[in-house]
Amino acid sequence: MNKIIVPTDFSSTAAAALRYGHFLAQATGLELEVIHVHDGYGHSESPDVKKGSMEARQTAQRRIDEFIRFNVLTPVGEGPAEPEATIGSKEITGAPSDVLIAASRDKTTSLIVMGGVGSGVVSTVTPFFGSVAKTVAKGAECPVLLVPKDYKEPSLKRASIAFDEANGLRETSKGFDFLRIPLKPAMRFVHVRDMSEKTEARKEIGLMEKILNTGFPGYPVELDLLDPGVTALQLLEYTNEQGVDLLVMGHRKRSFFKRLFTHSQTAQVVDYTGVPLLVIPIQDYA
Repeated sequence: MNKIIVPTDFSSTAAAALRYGHFLAQATGLELEVIHVHDGYGHSESPDVKKGSMEARQTAQRRIDEFIRFNVLTPVGEGPAEPEATIGSKEITGAPSDVLIAASRDKTTSLIVMGGVGSGVVSTVTPFFGSVAKTVAKGAECPVLLVPKDYKEPSLKRASIAFDEANGLRETSKGFDFLRIPLKPAMRFVHVRDMSEKTEARKEIGLMEKILNTGFPGYPVELDLLDPGVTALQLLEYTNEQGVDLLVMGHRKRSFFKRLFTHSQTAQVVDYTGVPLLVIPIQDYA
């Protein structure tokens, strides 16, 4: 069965990611797998625990299971019960980014949901969030959803796909279908104009407007063209003004997504927006 992987460092940001992953698992029918990657000591306080020992692994596993029970299995209020998701968990010894990128190559992994930022008490290897979240988003072979700090209850009523080329937009749209179809959000496409765009690029945007009236993408959508400016800041302002619940971006080499992650403005998007970011790997185009 295909699955959604949620890595945890037991922080509040990881808890928000777990709630979002659980929300998506219920909506899609995918299995939810919660994992914790640690340094082999399992957070045991005993000085006698050896790296990779059964005691260390059991300690880590207990923390994962408690984390799940506290954050998604505790009843909250009254009302109709949601469809129950299948939840699994496991502890893994290793480096978080390496483990998660390897997991993304598994054909049964449909999505990784993780906190975009956070400072949970982890191991001496590497904390999950911040640089590791960005490393996973850039290197994963499956979609990665980054949940911002202090994100509250999951909701997906309005989604927007940010793009810079028509080919990339087509592939990103297709890659989002596994969430779009079951959740049925109102859809928008958004492009931030570049001050240095060549005439050909401007023509492509005009062509994109025409394509939207000729069958693509096969579902109702609004097209938003933003004025030139700092891409991250423009998208941040846009998501707030439009009430977007999820910003979707295709990731390929030399893309504007990569430019975001190699400059400080990415931190402004991930740190300050209350909108989760879904990164979908797409092909390179000449």
